[in-house]
Amino acid sequence: MSVQFKILIGILFTVATIAILFIYGIAEDQRMALAQKNFAGRSIQAGADYFERYCIVCHGEHGEGIAGKGPPLNRTDLLDLKSTPYLKSIKWNGTTPDFLRNTIAAGRPQFSAYYANEGYLDHMPTWSQDYGGPLRPDQVEALVNYVLNWAPGEFPPVVEIKTPTPGPTPTPIPPEEILKTIPFPVPPSQAILDEGKTIYETNCKACHGAELKGDGPGAVGTPKKPRDFADCTAMATFDLIQHHDAVVNGRPQFGMPAWKKFSNEEVWKVIMYERSPCKLFEP
Repeated sequence: MSVQFKILIGILFTVATIAILFIYGIAEDQRMALAQKNFAGRSIQAGADYFERYCIVCHGEHGEGIAGKGPPLNRTDLLDLKSTPYLKSIKWNGTTPDFLRNTIAAGRPQFSAYYANEGYLDHMPTWSQDYGGPLRPDQVEALVNYVLNWAPGEFPPVVEIKTPTPGPTPTPIPPEEILKTIPFPVPPSQAILDEGKTIYETNCKACHGAELKGDGPGAVGTPKKPRDFADCTAMATFDLIQHHDAVVNGRPQFGMPAWKKFSNEEVWKVIMYERSPCKLFEP
């Protein structure tokens, strides 16, 4: 075989390889789209298996909910992915997938005010292994995909969603007047801090964490990580007035509710406890 013939064979082989790769590349977008569709289908199928194993007992076979056990998931206000009326009603600024992921992974350590009159007896447990549950992240994601597969939902809202009528804008209270409402000497006594800790563990620990570092199970999927009260550099710029405003009025854009149920004394006790890691008690 002559050298020229070998060169010709090499050139033809190279051209053929390039042509094959070019043709394959043209079809790559379609191939990837099909692969993603197949993967999504397998994830939904897996989610259906997990839902049957773990969720039906409270939420029903078709996500219709079970009285006294758990709310419906396959409902129009939750799965309206464009208007998201339920998420707006609870002031959740993230996406529906984020909300579902957060709820499944971290559970519901506190009963939702939205379901206050529904008589559910048990808290929803945490399901993610990250928070002591049995499910891996991919299994949590499969459940999210399965519930989203019901969109736009079949069942009506549990509670009628009403658009609140805006009231008059309250007159801001001068900072010096807010500080005058502290009902005990500052720095606080250990007894005050202990009482603040009790309030914190009942109401705040789920999101802000046992060590006050903003890493509680309820923090999963929130639009912004809850405040780390042990970060003394950041806390040095977060004064008592700002802290009081955050507790009393909440930060709904970040998923934190307004704690209107606290008395003035409870507000200041929990504030002092939250500021105790950095000992930033003074105005």
